[in-house]
Amino acid sequence: MTHQTPPTPAWWPAPSDLPLMVVGPNPAMDRLQVIGQLEPGAVHRVRTVAARAGGKSFIVARSIRALGPHVELFGFLGGAAGQLARKECTELGMGDRHTPIAADTRITPVVVEAKTGRSTVFNEPGPPLTADEQAAFRAAVDDALVAGRVVVCTGSLPPDLEPDTYARIVGVANERGAYAAVDASGTVLRETLAAHPWLVKCNRHEFEGVLKEDAEHDDAAIRERMRALVADGVGIVIVTMGARSFLVATADGVWSVTVPTVPTVNATGSGDTFLAAFIASVKLGATFADALAAAAAGGAFNAARLEPGLIPGAELAPLAEQIGFTRIDGASAARATAEVRSA
Repeated sequence: MTHQTPPTPAWWPAPSDLPLMVVGPNPAMDRLQVIGQLEPGAVHRVRTVAARAGGKSFIVARSIRALGPHVELFGFLGGAAGQLARKECTELGMGDRHTPIAADTRITPVVVEAKTGRSTVFNEPGPPLTADEQAAFRAAVDDALVAGRVVVCTGSLPPDLEPDTYARIVGVANERGAYAAVDASGTVLRETLAAHPWLVKCNRHEFEGVLKEDAEHDDAAIRERMRALVADGVGIVIVTMGARSFLVATADGVWSVTVPTVPTVNATGSGDTFLAAFIASVKLGATFADALAAAAAGGAFNAARLEPGLIPGAELAPLAEQIGFTRIDGASAARATAEVRSA
């Protein structure tokens, strides 16, 4: 690491015995199939098959649990795939706070090319939800949001949920002194940013969606938008810039962070394990800089494996030692936001 490490922000969770919350309304049963190389229209012979509970919420929660902290999941589960997901929660010691639904949980085929390391994902839209099921989900999340608790909102929303679902959770968290971290895209991301979450994490493509349509989407434009969001009330903004680096902005400034280089086996879920390692590190008492290093290591560790997610005993420290921080600019008027949050 360089010596230009970012200081821990003022708006930062205090130690707490409360389990971490992961809210993912649209979980799935992931089915990974490894082939040589994908050729549209051709018949392929599958070399390896692996299936387990997936969607972003399960990858995040499973990875957090692998690193030690206790975690509870909130979302919707139904049908045979839903039962398998509940079984996995029990086996891994994760709190199953999912709302039962009449419809079936979606199945997500993931085709991994052994020759190139590319992954092709087929995302179903998610099951239909009744009004009563939606109300039960909202009540379960609201009841769990208490002062000091950290909640991660991640993944797409089923078609019946309103795009302000995460924004509403952020609003409740802020009112009660909880800490909301969000990984989203599109309209859901735009609405959530307006609610001022403690942390937002997305990739470059997702973040470009919140820039003005006529803006040049170069690194400078991205950094400027990140600064503006912090000044507007978002605590931490993280934008992953591909396989080699990410940007992070707080009231103390903007940093570029290099990440470890590993041979890619399956990059699916690397953004999720990045977020999981960051949140788990926060829960375990890490500084901001160390949590960022763990996040980079978590994403790299995931990319080098077939199945998405971290595993118990994952050696992240050697990877974390390879990252470097470069300060791009210093603190701005946005510092007042963090000071207000900590008051």
